[in-house]
Parts: sequence; structure tokens; C-alpha cells
Amino acid sequence: METWRLIHDIPRSGSFNMAADQFLLDKCQDYAKPVLRLYDWECPTLSLGKNEKIDSLLDLQECQNLAIPVIRRMTGGKAVLHGFDLTYSIVAGIHESQFPGGILQNYRFLARGFKHFFLKLGLNPVLVKKSIKNNNIESHNCFSEPSSYEILIEGRKIIGNAQRVRIIRGKNSQPKRYFLQHGSILLKDSIPLILRIFPQTNEKILRRKMHSLQSLGIYPEYSKKMLISILTESFGKTLEIKWDTRNWNSKEFKIIAEHEIDYAPIEAQNV
Repeated sequence: METWRLIHDIPRSGSFNMAADQFLLDKCQDYAKPVLRLYDWECPTLSLGKNEKIDSLLDLQECQNLAIPVIRRMTGGKAVLHGFDLTYSIVAGIHESQFPGGILQNYRFLARGFKHFFLKLGLNPVLVKKSIKNNNIESHNCFSEPSSYEILIEGRKIIGNAQRVRIIRGKNSQPKRYFLQHGSILLKDSIPLILRIFPQTNEKILRRKMHSLQSLGIYPEYSKKMLISILTESFGKTLEIKWDTRNWNSKEFKIIAEHEIDYAPIEAQNV
């Protein structure tokens, strides 16, 4: 049985959350164990994929009017509106026995834990083995189409994930690969706010593509604390993990703070 570090974070800014994930990936090679971090947002926050274009389909001015910070992730993919979700990140070395493959193999391996989580909630999760591409105007919304090894409930997407792989090359050794996967499990309905910041979004289409634990009658009957407990239990059981619960120490806080500037919110007038 493997031991993973577990970080259960309090609600924080988007800049802190992204800097913290970067810190975990930067220091991954120094850790003897993978890390699962569960975190929250101090206010609704829009995260954009690393290479996602800012165009007329995203209303940055409306984001500012609504006090919604817009930040960039270090991973790819599409936009996610946070603050209505349970967000996680996982950092590990691909040389670990659990992670012998590439990006898709990692997605598939970790999907076992999420699938068990949804089963424990009495749902019928279906694992998508290949990305489903749709030609529609929902070009920015992560939840408008499922990617490989993501999970659907009743044919609708309820969890979105993104991954970043880093290769460390030593002078006299084989390159070592580390990865960060972070993602979002929808707890409650974010569509009314999505319609305001993506004004060309079609509500009927989006509601046919997105689910949440609220729309399924799970949340808030199951509190966020209960859901976190079920999620960690599911990962522990399916991936054979023991948890070493350790939140941030003062040294880690200091390093994270130094990286927050790299994830400062994007201002409408600066685009």
C-alpha cells in the first residue's frame, strides 16, 4: 500500500491556488510520495487553460463587474468557473509504480478513484474512453464536451480534468517525468453566471451537457465535508493508498507567495 500526502486546504484566492499547484509540481522530485490536494475558492473565479485564447466570446469586462477574477492555469484545456465545485490536484512521479504510462494512462488510472466516488453516491458513472468533439459555440467551456477518461452521469459531464507533465533531465541518468493533474467536480449550478460571462452561450445546449451534484439531488444533502470524506475513502480503497495528512508549513507558504504574482488576475483593460 502506497502513502500519499493529503492537503485539505481552506478557501483561498485563485492566484494562491494556482501558485500552490505549481509549487507542488516544482517540488515533486523532492517528495517521496504523491500528493492529493483538495481545495476551495474564496470567491467565484474563472481559470483559463494555459494556451486558451481570450476573444469576443469571453466578456472580461463583465467578469470585472461581477468581481470574478480571471486567471490562467499551468495546464491546458478550456475555461472553468470555480466556486461552485470541489477542486483537487494530484502530483506524482510517473516513475512511481502507480503511474507507469503517459498522460492518457494517468487519466485512466486516476479515473478509477473518481468512478468509485460517484458509485458510492448511488450514481451510474460512465467512463469516456475517447474525447467527444462537438462543433458548437461553447468553445470556452470545459464542461461543454468530455475528454478522454472523463466521467459522465446520465450522459452529461460532471468532472473536468487537465494535466501537465514535466521532464527532469539529469546529467548521468534517465530523464524523470512528473505530472500535475487538477480538476473540478461540479457541486452546484454555475450556468446562470456562465451565461453572463460567456454571453453567446446557449443555455439549453449547456444544460444538456453539464450536470452537478446539486442537480442530481446529492448536494447539499451530502455536505462538502462528507463528499471529501467519501472521495478520499474512494481513492484510498481503489488505488490502495494510505493518507499522510499534512497541510502547509511556513516555508511552503513563503515559496507559494513568491509565485502568486505569476498568476495575477487578468484585467480587461490590459488585453
